[in-house]
Amino acid sequence: MSIALIAVISSSILLANPIHAATLGQNLIVNGDAEQGQGDPIGNGVGTDIPFIPGWITTDSFSVLQYGATGFEFTNALGNIVAVSGLPNANSSGPNVRGNNLFFGGAGRGSSSASQLIDITDLASVIDTGQGAYDLSAWLGGYDTDLDNVKFSLNFLNQDGQNLDTTFINSPTPDERNNTTGLLFKSTKGLVPVGARQINVVLDMNYVRGRVNDGYADNLSLVIAKVPEPSPSGLLLMSFSFLLLCKLPNKSKSLP
Repeated sequence: MSIALIAVISSSILLANPIHAATLGQNLIVNGDAEQGQGDPIGNGVGTDIPFIPGWITTDSFSVLQYGATGFEFTNALGNIVAVSGLPNANSSGPNVRGNNLFFGGAGRGSSSASQLIDITDLASVIDTGQGAYDLSAWLGGYDTDLDNVKFSLNFLNQDGQNLDTTFINSPTPDERNNTTGLLFKSTKGLVPVGARQINVVLDMNYVRGRVNDGYADNLSLVIAKVPEPSPSGLLLMSFSFLLLCKLPNKSKSLP
């Protein structure tokens, strides 16, 4: 087997099963802004017309949409021509720096998803001392009054691929978006569980109704940073505060 053929096969395996290594203080999500690859300029891409999305394993109609996509027309079951329009554009609520594209549930009538696996083995010395703090954030949204929604989750796995913990953020409801098309900022923080060696990042676009899946997401970010261990003086202060609290009289016992 030639070296060139081996290289092609290896590249294909990596693209089908992307595993990305971690660095402290940097966004660990590859292509989290949907700017790598092409975006659908219309919003009707299905099957082979869905743009290839580098860094992600996708299911069903998950796609990348251009801001300002024109929308399209279709004929419904009653024979009426219906227009799909008003998709997110440069003036919709969303990130100030938004590039050209955003993630999109897709033109199929059904839920879809995208995922990638992040290798955090290099951060084991920080994680296993309880000092690995994660910061997960994204701009998530939807269309007008539609109930299609997004769930952005992290699954922390040990070296055997077993799940240790899960955290997630959800897109705003239509009411939270003032029943307008757009994206709002969502985030959550916490500590990476001791023993975690991989993180499975999953972006679920949950379809509820309508001609297309109007889940939207952009600027996905996952940063792991090292938090300092409590200093001896800090531990002493915490202990003193706890003892003082224990010695305070319980007023509820003095009530008649």
